[in-house]
Amino acid sequence: MTDEQAVSFGSTLNAPADATGHGPWPARGAVIEIIERGRATDDSIGGSVIAPDEIRINGQALLSSGDHPVKVHDVEIEDRSLVYVTLTLLARRVTIAAEDDL
Repeated sequence: MTDEQAVSFGSTLNAPADATGHGPWPARGAVIEIIERGRATDDSIGGSVIAPDEIRINGQALLSSGDHPVKVHDVEIEDRSLVYVTLTLLARRVTIAAEDDL
């Protein structure tokens, strides 16, 4: 797989050889929202300070650990619109399987 194809598919690990396998192709990054619920910023002293209390991935609120804070890595303009985020989430269940076996 070429570097250009890897960018289109998001990962050489997940891309099928012929691009006709399962999943949305090309792969897309998740929409991650780290927000403070119930307020908006304003121009007052401290009004632009945000104390996030909810994490959402693709609109779905998730549980996270207070012992493992969210880390948003440095944003570089050269990387186009990709941002790397590290999250530690609390899972109710984890399944590792072939999709068609489920």
